[in-house]
Amino acid sequence: MKITFGMIVLNGDQVLKETLASVYPYAHQILIAEGPVSYWQEQGYTTSTDGTNEILEAFPDPDNKIKIVHSQYGEKDDQCNAYMQFLDDETDYIWNLDCDEVFKPGDIQKVIDMLELHHYTSVGFKSLTFYGGFDNYLTGFEENAEFMRIRKVYPGSYWATHRPPTIAHKISDPWPEKHLDFNVLAGKFNVRMYHYSYVFPDQVYNKLKYYKEYLSKSNCIDNYFNEIYLPWVTGDKDQKKRIEGQYNGVHEFKPSYRGPCFTGDFNGEHPEIIKSNMEELQEKFQKQLSKYV
Repeated sequence: MKITFGMIVLNGDQVLKETLASVYPYAHQILIAEGPVSYWQEQGYTTSTDGTNEILEAFPDPDNKIKIVHSQYGEKDDQCNAYMQFLDDETDYIWNLDCDEVFKPGDIQKVIDMLELHHYTSVGFKSLTFYGGFDNYLTGFEENAEFMRIRKVYPGSYWATHRPPTIAHKISDPWPEKHLDFNVLAGKFNVRMYHYSYVFPDQVYNKLKYYKEYLSKSNCIDNYFNEIYLPWVTGDKDQKKRIEGQYNGVHEFKPSYRGPCFTGDFNGEHPEIIKSNMEELQEKFQKQLSKYV
């Protein structure tokens, strides 16, 4: 069973090192397309300006699994296909991996075992999406969303769309579709994706800028970063409760669009690579926060 991990990234240094470390032992290939899509090119970007490129360059690759493309792209579909040109014909599955997603080793092995046994053609994950730090996660809308991450591939397969993640094939006789549902994976096998997408202030600021100005203009709350995220992060328990009550949670989409999305206390354990680097990650979080408050 050969799994290739595919990633697109721009200014994603927050847990990039931890993300790569969590999947490296299980990867046949790790293919990365770094650089801006058209929206960020219009903002003046030609490549990442944080520590992304330095992390990619320094990450140990003793088995020569990693291939990195640095370029500029039209849209994210184009960016995904920029790395797909290096997908070798031995790959059985492509695992779509964001730079803020970390997996526990045991969970990856469970998924591999199920792929080998049941020949699924796609796998979705339930996300533990952390918010404003490492002690709270998003419930409701975010927790109930299925994150499509794994797709069966064949020689010549390519990304038809990035959103939703859809693979197209050039062969005439692909396997019959067989999906491993995220609720089954989480409920029966206790496998989740540890998603650090709302932790770091720089990351949230840029995410919201892209969503509000380009991707989902009408669905995003106005001035979300300053009205919700920052006050929640810096507020006490009562202030957090007031914010969540006012907006039916803390997700950037308007409540009328996404329904409730409150925070919950995280009482579990982070992946070992996150726990090992927690002091460094907390320092990074505080350093970024100090720029805004």
